[in-house]
Amino acid sequence: MESSRFITGEPAAAAAEIERLRRANDALVAQVAAAGELPQGAEDARRAFLDRAEMVRRCADEPVTVGVLGVHSTGKTLLLNMLLGRPDLLPSGYAPTTGNVTVLHLRPSDEAGEARLTGARVEFLNETDLNGCLKALFEAVRETAQGSGKLDPQALAELDGLLPEGPGRFTVEGWGGLVRWIEERGWPAGSTALRLRVLELLAFRTACLAGREVLGREEQVDFATLSAGAIRLDTDVLRTAQGDLPPRPGPGLPIRPGGRLTEEALAEAFAFVRRIHLDVLVPTSVWSLEDLGAESVSLVDFPGLGSLASKERDAYLADQEIDRLTSIVVMLDAESPYDEAPLGLITRFERTRSTKLAPSCLVVANRLDRLPGGLRPAEGAPDPLRTEAVLGHSDALRTLLGIAEQAVTHGHTDRVTLTSALYARLRLEDAAGTEARVEVGSAEETRACADGWRRLAQRLNADDPGRPLGALLEAAAADGGIGRLRDTIARHVAEHGMPLRLDRMDRLVSERVEAQRDLARALRPDDRRPAGRPTPEQRELRRLLVQVARNARGLLQNVRPQMDQAEGDAGLRAAVEERVVGDVYRWPEWRQLLEAVERGVVPIRHLDRRELRPNDTGELERGFDAALERLDSQIVDLDQTLLDRWVRARDEEAGDLRRRISELLDGAQGDAGVLDWAEPFLSFGWVRREVEHARATADTGSPPGSAPPPVRQESAQVQDFPLRRDHGLPWHPDYPVPHGWPADELEKRRHQIQVMAVRRELVNALTRKVMLQAERRRRALVDDVRAALARRLETLPQGDYGRLAAEALGVARRSDDAVLGALSESLLQDRGRGEL
Repeated sequence: MESSRFITGEPAAAAAEIERLRRANDALVAQVAAAGELPQGAEDARRAFLDRAEMVRRCADEPVTVGVLGVHSTGKTLLLNMLLGRPDLLPSGYAPTTGNVTVLHLRPSDEAGEARLTGARVEFLNETDLNGCLKALFEAVRETAQGSGKLDPQALAELDGLLPEGPGRFTVEGWGGLVRWIEERGWPAGSTALRLRVLELLAFRTACLAGREVLGREEQVDFATLSAGAIRLDTDVLRTAQGDLPPRPGPGLPIRPGGRLTEEALAEAFAFVRRIHLDVLVPTSVWSLEDLGAESVSLVDFPGLGSLASKERDAYLADQEIDRLTSIVVMLDAESPYDEAPLGLITRFERTRSTKLAPSCLVVANRLDRLPGGLRPAEGAPDPLRTEAVLGHSDALRTLLGIAEQAVTHGHTDRVTLTSALYARLRLEDAAGTEARVEVGSAEETRACADGWRRLAQRLNADDPGRPLGALLEAAAADGGIGRLRDTIARHVAEHGMPLRLDRMDRLVSERVEAQRDLARALRPDDRRPAGRPTPEQRELRRLLVQVARNARGLLQNVRPQMDQAEGDAGLRAAVEERVVGDVYRWPEWRQLLEAVERGVVPIRHLDRRELRPNDTGELERGFDAALERLDSQIVDLDQTLLDRWVRARDEEAGDLRRRISELLDGAQGDAGVLDWAEPFLSFGWVRREVEHARATADTGSPPGSAPPPVRQESAQVQDFPLRRDHGLPWHPDYPVPHGWPADELEKRRHQIQVMAVRRELVNALTRKVMLQAERRRRALVDDVRAALARRLETLPQGDYGRLAAEALGVARRSDDAVLGALSESLLQDRGRGEL
């Protein structure tokens, strides 16, 4: 039964209830955490309870999240780009949006200009998701094999028990039986559908052999690496499936956490990629995110479901994401108006849920410019023009709108938008004066379609006011429907987002209640050993240790942003340009030239040609090359200074934690050595030492992340140097004046402004060259720091930090029967909504 909250929409009341549930959840967690050490069975139950409670807390704190869901190749990427006001933000062929859940983390900016990407991360599957995804794929292979009718019962029975489990998933031997079945039974059956599912399962084998160590991790990656197609589907998968033999899986190239992710590594681990995270800065002039009522907003671009290469994996990942969404934008394709596949996706997700997804859904029918038959009233249509006459003439539009209404529940046409992302892009390019780029049809045809929508909307709004079709077409003609879509998303989030989140939070609270019942029962064994209650120092130390662990694990994802912050407002480019200008402006040539200026012009009469330098651009090029060498050493010094700033900033952040922990340990009779694992994350000088060691060994071997020295080849010099090579300069006495030149032309070329222009050209060219090297070194520095942190994180213990605190203080922490009994009764009485 659909909740009434979805209809009445009480966002303020829902938000208040979410906050109340969160406070009740936090209070319960504090009560359980304060109970001290428990018997082993109860500790396991407490861990399960705390995991469920953490899911409740995350639900309360998560940002507004809008998902874009559709079948393969419906123009989702361009539509997302236009929502963010930048057509090329994510290229249409961008690999992460093809076969991966891509999360765009939007942050508002008061800066003018376009939306821009500021960071990229790859999140890998954890063990739980890996198990679930592998089982889903294996069952898909089994079901496809049974449905093909091409395998006998014996061959189907041989599949049983072949799915690798446990440690065997990560070894060649563990996959051996399944690979043999594929080669001897599955592939020879000749079913293309079965071979496609087999290829998808083999992709997981490759990832298992290569990426075990990155499971559950989140690693930074260069956007250029993503754009290069590193995380790409096998676009030729159908041809592979039609081959005589299955591809022979390789041994897998191990991927190490903390190192720089390369294209090859990402290609190996494609099946393990859980999400791609992209940080996007969005100017308020493009889209005011405040309209969505949240400080942080995430757009989730789902993989184009139905892809041949990763159909089952995509569906599994999408199913895990649906419950996290505040609103779901369902994409229809106006070029295929009779395709009900998007409705099938919603139905599929609803099968495992007790609630309907329709209240969460908005619908956007994209590519209106490709609607079969176009859109116009029939000749001889009655005057005044009615909506029925337009729909009667366009069966494609009538069907499209009918499917849209089914997705959002009947009557909610305010949640439907007709869009043409292509027309929106053309309008943006026209305004910027850039050349129109249209892959299908022509720009003129698309603009003509929009003119037709505008005229039709004007007639409908005048003759049939209050009906939705006129408003839909008017919005499409205005800006491709992008403005209406933004408004629709904001309205839906405001009216329904919080009630929908409350509904999900209720389900999570119910699951937590089951876990707390299990914990309450585990607290009742008769053989508990009595002990004292935890002291305030123990509780405080536990809290601080948890904070140290959280801070440590968050460091890896924040190294580059922290370094950018340490760089200051000017940033790396300004620092590089300052050094380039300082170097070039000190060249003696400029002083000689500008000191010789008379009435704004560099004279050549009465001057000894040996006194005036440079003679030609060859001399400037030699200065250019020498400056590159000098500046390279300066950039190394710049990185060293930045690393020192980063270390100092981290030490300052951890200062209060370090002092408080020291005070607690000094006031207790305990073994402070137990906390040796925490010390590296309270004082960070060791990071500097490890990075310096990595740099020092660069000559004998390049450690991960270190940048090789720059190589300047002859071809690179011709390209880097901005002036004509070995060309005479007009202010020198030997300059060959072309025959017939007017006298004032040479004077113009000898003006001091020309000298300054040449100097600026050299500065710009050097800045570009040095900036490339500086950015390369900066990435290497970040990679080296992250690698050092990753190695130390491996020593960070897992588990109960409260127990570690107790050991540090030398105090037993078992609670007595009375305490545990009272906690058990409290957990049993609490109904999960903080009503006690």
